[in-house]
Amino acid sequence: MDARPLSGLRVLDLGQVYNGPYCGLLLAAQGADVVKVEPPGGEIVRRHAISPGGASYSFLMLNSGKRGIVLDLKDPRGREVFLRLVERADVVLENFRDDSVMRSLGLGWDVLSAANPRVVLASGRGYRAGSAYESFGAMDFTVQAISGHMSVTGFPDQPPVKAGATLCDMLGSTHLFAAILLALRDRDRTGRGRAVEVPMLDATFPALMAYASPYLETGVDPGRTGNRHSVPGSSPYGIYPTTDGWVAVMCVTDAHWRAFCDAIGDRELASDPALSTGRARAAQRDRIDERLARWTRTRTRDGAIATFHAAAVPCAPVRSLAEAVDDPYLEEQGLLRRVSYEGWGEVRVLGSPVQLRDDDARHADPTPVTAAPRLGEHTDEVLRDWLGLGDDGVAALLPKRTA
Repeated sequence: MDARPLSGLRVLDLGQVYNGPYCGLLLAAQGADVVKVEPPGGEIVRRHAISPGGASYSFLMLNSGKRGIVLDLKDPRGREVFLRLVERADVVLENFRDDSVMRSLGLGWDVLSAANPRVVLASGRGYRAGSAYESFGAMDFTVQAISGHMSVTGFPDQPPVKAGATLCDMLGSTHLFAAILLALRDRDRTGRGRAVEVPMLDATFPALMAYASPYLETGVDPGRTGNRHSVPGSSPYGIYPTTDGWVAVMCVTDAHWRAFCDAIGDRELASDPALSTGRARAAQRDRIDERLARWTRTRTRDGAIATFHAAAVPCAPVRSLAEAVDDPYLEEQGLLRRVSYEGWGEVRVLGSPVQLRDDDARHADPTPVTAAPRLGEHTDEVLRDWLGLGDDGVAALLPKRTA
């Protein structure tokens, strides 16, 4: 018996690209039966016609642990089958551009709730329905632009740049995951489901706090600060060169400052009364950065990190993408899982950072994970499981094979 918290929960996942599918993956990782519903030809990230085994690597990473069916929701028969599945579902998950897409398919909230009053409709959006931005097309890149994140990323003398990570998609997904759990908890009290919506714009706003806070306090926009903090008050705070890479170092407290000076053996800095407070140090951060860079340039990256760790000074190596992705920690903690997929062989797919662990917290949840579904792989199986149909019943529903 599956003892995970969401075991027995049934989810119809209409998600596409990153936002919806990652939310579905988080649900599946907690034991939910997540059924990915794709149109004929598959969702856009699958790239069925050009990818090994009919699935891109991104698709494999975002859709492990799910079952997959194909339904043409633009066809009355496909819509009928979908609504029969909705009758037995707990959650319908989608991240279309806006709610007009579901309504155009005849699957708006009024229709879904009439079919199943207990169902939760979870919608990932770029922008909230009814807002001034409702009609804007939304991708992670454009939401980074409109949200203000792009304006604070980069260096002061350079144009705005995007964050390399798809932070808007993923923050929207994780907040939508939380909204689904809240809606299910509310259903426990009321007996009825509800529609919940989490826009990426809304979900990414709290991450601006380090910049929004000083602006709200003083009315001054800190602008792009590169690798420095938006509020001058911590120094050193930056990225510094070594013989073989870069290190990130920051001193937040006076204790950090004293430990830092001891670590690099700089008695002049340590004894300078003009550097006795964080604000005073921030006013001379160019001087401090130059002294620290002079020290780090003569050390290896690992050597500098070892020195600062021994002194309890906050620091970390600036790792390459390969170093970060290939770190054994990711698999030890279940953040990457290995599965096999025909056409690709063994692949590494996303696990979930949200884990409930037993007493031994050093080890990730050992529950096996299945590979992402092939296009329409489980259509018959899901109709049997969810609707209790035999072969004849499945054939009657889908006389023209959709997968």
